[in-house]
Amino acid sequence: MQHIFSIIAAAGALTMPQTGIATSPPVAVSTCAVSDIYDPAISAEYFPPLSHRILQLTFTNTSDSIATQVTFDVAHGGDHTLVMDRGRSSKAVPIAHRFDDDFGGGYSGAPDVCAVVGITFADGRRWTAPGSGTATAAAFPNR
Repeated sequence: MQHIFSIIAAAGALTMPQTGIATSPPVAVSTCAVSDIYDPAISAEYFPPLSHRILQLTFTNTSDSIATQVTFDVAHGGDHTLVMDRGRSSKAVPIAHRFDDDFGGGYSGAPDVCAVVGITFADGRRWTAPGSGTATAAAFPNR
């Protein structure tokens, strides 16, 4: 009888959400910088130079599984933006992208931060950052 209760308890544990198992993301960010680029086609003689903010992001998949989508919460100048990178990312291969969507926020002097908030793997598994409260941020997928 005790053996049956052990089996029921083990089966119940498998159906419960697995929290606290993988709190560190299986993706490591090595570059996260929002910078201004200027359009030299507009003559400063007639107009002030136009700037556009871009995100330079480099990350590496540290998991043995291939990642197909990685979502980042990018903090710049007090604003948060969700950025989704789609593609196939194998283990230990650095992925470098530039996102040309306009990243708002002023110049707060605080460093830019790219936090991994979600990962989808090719085998259908997903990883989500514990307590990630980024539902209200604007989302820009890569193209």
